Amino acid sequence: MNPFALAAGALTLLALGAHAFVGAREFRQFAPRPTAGAPRMAWVQALSGWHWVSVDLLLATALFVLIGAADVVPDEPTVLLGLSLYFAACGVAWLVTVAVTGRRSGPGRFVQLGQWIFCLVVAGLALAAR
Repeated sequence: MNPFALAAGALTLLALGAHAFVGAREFRQFAPRPTAGAPRMAWVQALSGWHWVSVDLLLATALFVLIGAADVVPDEPTVLLGLSLYFAACGVAWLVTVAVTGRRSGPGRFVQLGQWIFCLVVAGLALAAR
């Protein structure tokens, strides 16, 4: 049993639920009319990307739980390093995006748009699980 991997799996499972269900429902509030042309296509593309993240969270959850609870994943340290690097990269990309695009929003935006914190915590748990 690997408690760090299980903790990362629990966090990604919670994020998956929030992302796939709550966030997708909120996302639909911004949908342009079906006849809106380019804005509608941009919204559909963004929604598709949104659910791409849901798939990432689902697969990460599965890997973390399998690594944490069973011994079925070959070369677990390498898989965990890959997951750690992936979540660290996502966290840094999120943080940079918030920093660059929200300068007029004030420093509170870093907490309000704090998904980068989640990503870095999961990256740290994956690294600790190695």
